[in-house]
Amino acid sequence: MSRTTPLLLFSCFCLLAGDMLYGYDTISFGGMLANPGFIARFAPYHAAAKTHVFDSLHTSLLSSMPFIGKFIGCFLAGPAIERVGHRMVFWLLSAVSIIGVLIEITSASGNQGRYAQFLVGRIIVYASIGMVEVNITTYQAEIVPAPLRGLVVVSMQLFLTAGGVIATGINKAFANTHTDAGWQTVTGIQFLFPFLIATFTYFIPNSPRWLLSKDREDEATTALRRLRSPDEVAAGNCEAEISAIKEALQENMHKGSWRALVQGTNLRRTALVIVYYFFQQTTGQAFVSTYQTTFYKTNGFAAEAFTYPIITTCLGMLAVVPAMYLVDTLGRRATLLQSYVFQALWLFILAGLGSKTVRTATQDNAIVASFMLFAVFYNLGSASIPYLLGAEIPNAALREKTQAIGASWNVVWAFVTNFIIPYMINSIHFKVGWVFGGISALALVFTFFFLPETKALALEEIDALFSVSFNPFIKTDIPLTTVQRRIGYFEGEDDKDATKFVETA
Repeated sequence: MSRTTPLLLFSCFCLLAGDMLYGYDTISFGGMLANPGFIARFAPYHAAAKTHVFDSLHTSLLSSMPFIGKFIGCFLAGPAIERVGHRMVFWLLSAVSIIGVLIEITSASGNQGRYAQFLVGRIIVYASIGMVEVNITTYQAEIVPAPLRGLVVVSMQLFLTAGGVIATGINKAFANTHTDAGWQTVTGIQFLFPFLIATFTYFIPNSPRWLLSKDREDEATTALRRLRSPDEVAAGNCEAEISAIKEALQENMHKGSWRALVQGTNLRRTALVIVYYFFQQTTGQAFVSTYQTTFYKTNGFAAEAFTYPIITTCLGMLAVVPAMYLVDTLGRRATLLQSYVFQALWLFILAGLGSKTVRTATQDNAIVASFMLFAVFYNLGSASIPYLLGAEIPNAALREKTQAIGASWNVVWAFVTNFIIPYMINSIHFKVGWVFGGISALALVFTFFFLPETKALALEEIDALFSVSFNPFIKTDIPLTTVQRRIGYFEGEDDKDATKFVETA
């Protein structure tokens, strides 16, 4: 039974302009740190060198402090969605983003520029990005049928890397601009993304599951009818699906408390979300995204410091395309396992070759290739699947709060990694690869032993999955209630048995 309609596709993908904002900001700022106009405006002047230079402290502050805003945005997004719904939060985050970009652009003043003002602007922009991460993933997970949920939620990484590709091209265009026009143009382009989000939001419905949590069943049915095909509407399937979801939710109809996150089976689910958001930030992504231009310039690759990032981000974006397919065929678990294996491999190669005192041209090329191949395998799985797990693993009563906690924890580690990487690059150079490669290997082991497979399961069926223990060496046999089987049918599954087997490795 086909569940794909134009409005469903539009509702799932149009607001990913918010993820383009995140990708654009991350990569564009990495290039701005090496932009002569930006350096002249905001970097301290060193009399001995007779030039403006960003030291490790100023670089770390500009890169890490914005994550305070992202933490606030992530943490507040969950309660805000519960209270006013996804559409209202989309409008709110658009306004916040526009204010932040405006503060950044107007921070040029006199000969030096207002460093603190630019930093405040970045913090505000990142507050909107934090809201984007929680709002988009929970909205997508609640409106899309189970067989397509992985593809849809993982697509956020495609848009994120697309934003990065745009940023690398613009960075290169202004790489030799010594005036404010360069960095202000790079920054000002960010106005486009919140404008698109605010416009698109007018045309999408609220999540039917959110409307049910507010006891607005008629509106939930109307919203679902807009998202489903005319044949399904005519057959009365929308009313039946709403009835089945409402019955399945039962005790989880209304939103739960913060304490419920660590009670019963919710503790295991919350822990998994938190752990994977930790791995997303600590397996090396900031080293290869935000700091790749700076790293190239300071480690013998200055001539291509703005060119290599373009290649890297393009390859990363291409890697998301098979990831969108693999996550719903191989599954979340197998895709992550493959991703972590090769992430560790390429980082170890980078560290090993880079530690050589004397290197050949071939070895230098291998180092650059390792950077690029890490980006490929990071985007193949571990970049986006944590967002998917955060959206589908929690139960309905705690989805927004779990995603908010997980994303906030993700921000804490983004802050830590972005703050310490400049110091790591300056002190241990290529040995940074041993650190992040080791964490990738740890993530591989954790995934094998603790992550169950959730592909093709309706959100309510995942509740049954976590009601039983997980063993990585056998298939997980989950008992389904009559209502859960009905939800599985409406979500596109044909399995009518009283149990369902979930594959492991």
